[in-house]
Amino acid sequence: MARTRYVNSTHAVWQMLWPQSCYARYRASREPRIPMRPEHPHAICKMRSAQRWLQPLRRRWPLWLLLGGALLLLATRLADVRLVLRTLAEGRWEWVLAALVLQGCYLWVYAALYQSAFATVGVHSRTPALIPVLLASILASTVAPTGGLTSAAILIQDAARRRQPTARAAEGVLLVWVAGLAAAIPMVAVGLGYLRTKGALRALELATSAGFLAYTGLLMALLLMGAGHPARLLATLAWFQRRLNALLARLGRRPPFAEDWAQQASREAAGAARAIVERPGMVARTLGVALLVHVLNIASLQAIFMAFSHGVDVGALAAGYGLAFAFSIVSVLPFDVGVVEGFMALVYASMGVPAAKALVVAVAFRGLNAWLPVILGLLLIRLLWPAPRQEENSSRRRCP
Repeated sequence: MARTRYVNSTHAVWQMLWPQSCYARYRASREPRIPMRPEHPHAICKMRSAQRWLQPLRRRWPLWLLLGGALLLLATRLADVRLVLRTLAEGRWEWVLAALVLQGCYLWVYAALYQSAFATVGVHSRTPALIPVLLASILASTVAPTGGLTSAAILIQDAARRRQPTARAAEGVLLVWVAGLAAAIPMVAVGLGYLRTKGALRALELATSAGFLAYTGLLMALLLMGAGHPARLLATLAWFQRRLNALLARLGRRPPFAEDWAQQASREAAGAARAIVERPGMVARTLGVALLVHVLNIASLQAIFMAFSHGVDVGALAAGYGLAFAFSIVSVLPFDVGVVEGFMALVYASMGVPAAKALVVAVAFRGLNAWLPVILGLLLIRLLWPAPRQEENSSRRRCP
């Protein structure tokens, strides 16, 4: 008994004096080695070496997949990036710098919008920690356009990594979507009214606004139904899922939704509606932050106009931005950079802005608004999948 106590105390002293790796190496050298069986097909050292090399790949395969998709996207859209850079180089640098700063503020407030929505549904988060997650979600939704599902999955996965309830995180993401759409309704209304006073309202703007309002109204109706009639909401979503899966089956396509999609979507809508009813003050704060997101984008658009020496009034700014935002929501084209610029330039040209100037401003603004988060997300995506803790390799260290 005394011998055992003496040995343990000696090991404790050496463990404090020596580095951990050297002490482990010393203990391993004192232990008897088990001989390798000759019939064993693989050497243990080779198996451990393969596991050591494959372990980072197994843990970080979403990172490599996303990085590969982002690099492929940049390679295929390199001409668009060069066009944006050439366009920005032609503007006045002080106003271009102001637009960049405003876009940085926009991304910060956008992360604060998620923080406010998560706080509304009871999920703890911090705005600085959400910025790389938000950029990664924008990058993922750009690489794999799935109607926002990819970005939502990254945000929910980050909540799970922080040991927060994933169901409530999904409710928070849904609340952000609804708040962003609801905050854009006044700008779309101002845009329609401004175009009508100028006599430039056409069928394209009316159809875009109608589709945007219908989509926003549908989401709000689902939230209200989840608050008052959750069973009816579940039945409605299940009916929609069956009809869509049957239609795609006739066309030879795979069903886009999982079998439990209706139950999960109705549960998220009911949870978000319950948070809206129970915490109206937090919901009002979330709507205010969502409105500030759009205001910062409009201010950045004004800076782009000033960079190219053309000023417009607030009504024209709100009209062009609001209708372009509505068009980006109802558009079914994946990564519709190029299409939205054309629509924005068309709206501004109808209000008296020279066509060439309107196109330059639209390309510069949408280039900053769309490509800046993608590039920043590509640089910061590694923060979401940190490298696993390296195993101590005592063979590469020297004992003192």
